[in-house]
Amino acid sequence: MLRLYTEVGMHRLEVVTCGLYLLLLLGTTRGQDDHHILRLHNDIIKNNNPKVRPVKNSSDTITVSLQLYLLSMSDFDEVTQTVTANGFFLVIWKDEFLTWNASEYGGVSEISPDYGMVWRPYITINNVVDSVEPLGLDFGIMKVTANGIVNWAPGDTFKTFCQMDVTNFPLDEQECTYSTFDWGNTLKEVDLKPINNSIGLDLFNANSQWDIIYTSAQRVVLETSDMPHPFINFKMTLKRKSSLVILTILLPVMMLALVNVVVFLIPVESGEKLSFAITVLLSFMVSLTFVTGLLPQNGDTLPVFTIFIVGQFVMSSIYVFLTIWITQVFYRDAAIRPVPSWMGRIIRAWERCIFGTPAVGNQETLTQERMSKDSWNPPSVTWKRVSRMMNKLFFCLFFMLFIITTLIGFLKIAYF
Repeated sequence: MLRLYTEVGMHRLEVVTCGLYLLLLLGTTRGQDDHHILRLHNDIIKNNNPKVRPVKNSSDTITVSLQLYLLSMSDFDEVTQTVTANGFFLVIWKDEFLTWNASEYGGVSEISPDYGMVWRPYITINNVVDSVEPLGLDFGIMKVTANGIVNWAPGDTFKTFCQMDVTNFPLDEQECTYSTFDWGNTLKEVDLKPINNSIGLDLFNANSQWDIIYTSAQRVVLETSDMPHPFINFKMTLKRKSSLVILTILLPVMMLALVNVVVFLIPVESGEKLSFAITVLLSFMVSLTFVTGLLPQNGDTLPVFTIFIVGQFVMSSIYVFLTIWITQVFYRDAAIRPVPSWMGRIIRAWERCIFGTPAVGNQETLTQERMSKDSWNPPSVTWKRVSRMMNKLFFCLFFMLFIITTLIGFLKIAYF
C-alpha cells in the first residue's frame, strides 16, 4: 500500500514539473518576443519622423487604399436632410522608412506602434455637417508589417448631409454619399483608390426605418485652385421601410378621402349632411398638418402624397360648398320659384341616360299619371328632384375622380 501511494505521488510530481517547465518556456519565449519588439521600436519607430512623407524619392506618389465599413445608422433626419452613421475606414499604404528584416528581430513581422509616431494621410469627409476635420486625430488602431505595409483603422461617428428626393414618399429611395479626400496633399503627393467597389456591410446592424440596397465606391479627381485632388465617393442607396408609414399615414388619409365622397349619399332630410362635410374638412386639415411635420423641408422636390392630401383638402372644401347649394335647392319653394323648363329637360335626360328610368315623383304626380294613361305627360320636375339628382351625379363624378387620382398617384409613387 505504501509503495502504491509513493508511485502515485511521483506521477503527480512529474505532471506538475512538466507544467512548470512549459510555463517557464512560454514565458521565456514571450520575454524574448517583447525584447525584440522593444528593440524594433527603438531602432525604427523611435527615430521616425511622422511629418515627412514616407518615400525615399520625393517625386514619388504614395498610393493610399481606402475602404469604408459601416457599423450602424443611428439617425436619418428627413427634415434637416442629415444622416448619422457609425463606422471606420481601413486605410492601407506603404511606408518605405518602416521596413526591417524579421529574422534579425526574432521573427517579429508585425508591430503596433503609437499612431502618433507614424506618418498617416489626413483622410477627411467632405460633406460632414458639424465640422470638417481629419479622421483619427485622437485615436486609431495601426499595424505595420516588416515590408512597410501600414494598416490603419480610424473610426468615428459621421453626420453628413444627404440631398433627399421625396417625390415618391413613402416608397422613396435616397442616395447618400461619403465624399473622402486627403486634406493637405495633392494628387502628385498622395493618390487615393478604393480597395473594393462597395461599402463594407459585414458588421452593419440593420436600421428599423431604412434598408441599404446598393453601395458603390468611385474615384474622381477634382480641380481646386488649379491643383488636382483625388476623391473617393462612397455611395449607398437607401430604401424606406414603408409598412409603418402606409398603415399609420397613407391608409387613414385614403379612407378619409373615400368617406369624404359619401357625403353625397346622405339624405338632406337627415339634417346631418352639412355637419358631416365640415367634420371631414377639419379632419383633412389636421391630417395635413401632421403629415407636413414629418416631411423634409425641401423646396427642390414635392411629394406626390402631399399633393394628394392638398387636393383632397381642396375637394373637401368644394364638397362643403356643393352641400350647402344642394341643401338650399332641396328646400326651395317651387310655387315661388319654379324649376326652369330647360333644367327639367336636362334632369330627365340625365335620369334616362345615367340611371335608365326617370326618378320617382311625389304621390300627387303618381296619381295624375294613373288617371290619364292614354295622354301621358312626364311628371313635373321639383326642386327636391333636382337636389336628389345632383347628389347622385356628384357622387358618381367625384367617386370616379377619386379612383382615377388615387391610381395615378400610386403608379407615380411605385413605378415612376
